[in-house]
Amino acid sequence: MITMFSRCASLSSTALRRQGLSASNLRLQPFCHQKAAAAPITSTARASCRRIGNNLNATKLLSRSRYLLHRSRCFSAGGAKPQPTNQSFLQRWMAPKEMPPRWTLRWYGEMVLICTVFAITGTSTMVLVRPAVSDVLGLKGNFKEGPWSYRICSLVIMTPVYASLLVCVGTLFGRHAYFRFFAVKMFSRFGIPPEMMDETYQITKKTFRKY
Repeated sequence: MITMFSRCASLSSTALRRQGLSASNLRLQPFCHQKAAAAPITSTARASCRRIGNNLNATKLLSRSRYLLHRSRCFSAGGAKPQPTNQSFLQRWMAPKEMPPRWTLRWYGEMVLICTVFAITGTSTMVLVRPAVSDVLGLKGNFKEGPWSYRICSLVIMTPVYASLLVCVGTLFGRHAYFRFFAVKMFSRFGIPPEMMDETYQITKKTFRKY
């Protein structure tokens, strides 16, 4: 703000020097209409004052345009608000990330990262669930041949384990908010209200982009 005022002052003083007017002359001009004996303001002085006023208005418009440009850059990311600069590294790492525009280089990189997280999570879930069903519960079988007890127990155990691992692996890759949305959606299928796990779930659901 101080810099803006200093620029305006310097511009106004420069304009005065170009027109050959001093600050004392301009201070006397507003009171000329109050004194009957004062000499009338010449057309040259009036034109100079108009040019000075135009320069000041141009300075204000320039400052306003720079401010609006900064705001447009901050809000161009799909309406996302700029993050505070005093956040910790963990808060910035877990903050929502903007999905890049489709068919761009950044978008392809984001899709590779998302598919990698899903692949790691799926493999890890199968490695953990199969021994748990076979050794802990004592159920032998597979999804293709059965029995149904094996299939049902595997699905019941696999879903929460998969959702939990998805959030953990996604957080390691810096996409905590993205995969948390999927995890909340999975847990909600068991009858748990999504608002209990994420208060902003309904708001996020309206603007969420999977890809």
